Amino acid sequence: MTTLIVIQLVLALALVILVLLQGSDNEGLGLGGGTFGGMMSARGSANLLSRLTALTATLFMVMSVVLTITASIGSDKNVLESLPSLNEEEALPEEPSIPE
Repeated sequence: MTTLIVIQLVLALALVILVLLQGSDNEGLGLGGGTFGGMMSARGSANLLSRLTALTATLFMVMSVVLTITASIGSDKNVLESLPSLNEEEALPEEPSIPE
């Protein structure tokens, strides 16, 4: 379980770094046809960064699902059942008393 959490943390840091490395060139959703000849050109490196970001984001989401499933296997209760229950007496605050 600890190993999965460390992998999740590394993926989160990698995703943040990859997003910050990308430039904002205002191309929107334009899909440029890239070839391997221009892989290290400005457009090719942007394409490489966007593909690495998409791959890292996908791995991050898959690891999130795996961690959720792993955490739920060892527990018989769901999240709502594990919350502490409040009695009605605890839920209602006492009325303030007026000092005499």
